[in-house]
Amino acid sequence: MKIAVIGHSSSGKSTFSKRLAQVYQIPVLHIDKIFFEPNWVERDEKVVESEIRAFMNNKRWIIDGFYRKLATERFEEADQIFVFNFNRFKCLYGAIVRRLKYHNQNRDSVCVGCKERLNPSFVWWILFGGRRKDSRQLLKRFEQEHKDKIIIFKTRKQANQYLRMIGYTGTLNYE
Repeated sequence: MKIAVIGHSSSGKSTFSKRLAQVYQIPVLHIDKIFFEPNWVERDEKVVESEIRAFMNNKRWIIDGFYRKLATERFEEADQIFVFNFNRFKCLYGAIVRRLKYHNQNRDSVCVGCKERLNPSFVWWILFGGRRKDSRQLLKRFEQEHKDKIIIFKTRKQANQYLRMIGYTGTLNYE
């Protein structure tokens, strides 16, 4: 099984991916973990793309992160695509909760040395930058092109219900 998990920033993609990985016993790649160096410095995109493609050589995988211009063949190769298409304010809420939970710490889905932050530029990205017209159009195109293998979540409750349906028995946030 090959799974792509995409959607808006701070919508819960990484947590969902980790839980899918637990249920299905599949390795997961968090693109944020290889896209950034310590202190949120962006790495060379060609190197990151090469690492994504190398991960895709696994027979089974979960790739977490939209990064729509990197290794785009993963969307074709995926057997299942999950889209987190949450309201911008729900995503901002998620970022605030995450910031409080990981204050001055590193999440396991990002590079070591990238402490959790919630600065004005990231807030702007959550509310506006990541929701430009071209991004919205791309998500709609994905919905049409991959309708046979796409599941869209508009709320955390929907994502949690899906996890329960496939046998996840751990704790769920925001239930």
